[in-house]
Amino acid sequence: MIKRKAPKSQADVDVVVIGAGAAGVGVGVALRHAGIEDLMILDRHGVGASFDRWPKVMRFITPSFATNSIGMLDINSMLN
Repeated sequence: MIKRKAPKSQADVDVVVIGAGAAGVGVGVALRHAGIEDLMILDRHGVGASFDRWPKVMRFITPSFATNSIGMLDINSMLN
């Protein structure tokens, strides 16, 4: 799980991820899985807010599998 902490300056982190939609959160999870703990995810409207702009018929994504070949979280299983 990615925990929200007090804001840091970008000079204090190893990686900055721009965007907290599905891709940004997925990159954050992958970085943590790779052992990179000191990262920052920048969001404009909140984590996962891009899903709110999706048509209602697209808001439930059924995963075909729970994990992938490298044992990481499948972000396709996100539910809004």
